[in-house]
Amino acid sequence: MKNKLIIIVKFILAVFFSLIWFILVQAEYEMITKPELQNDFPIIKGFYAVCFLGFILLIIGVVIILLLYSIKRGKKPANP
Repeated sequence: MKNKLIIIVKFILAVFFSLIWFILVQAEYEMITKPELQNDFPIIKGFYAVCFLGFILLIIGVVIILLLYSIKRGKKPANP
């Protein structure tokens, strides 16, 4: 039961990070196609805002892959 709960929590986290990743991809696309939106970040402006967002997307992508890999490893085949 505990193992199934951990797998469910990991799956929910992977889905949540996937949603955040999708939203940030849309934001980065808008920043690239409409350069005036690059100045919406209060600290990072211009091209560096796009690079920063890309770096965040890369980190979230790695987290999603690691979560999905751990779910796959967590499932142990049942012995017949």
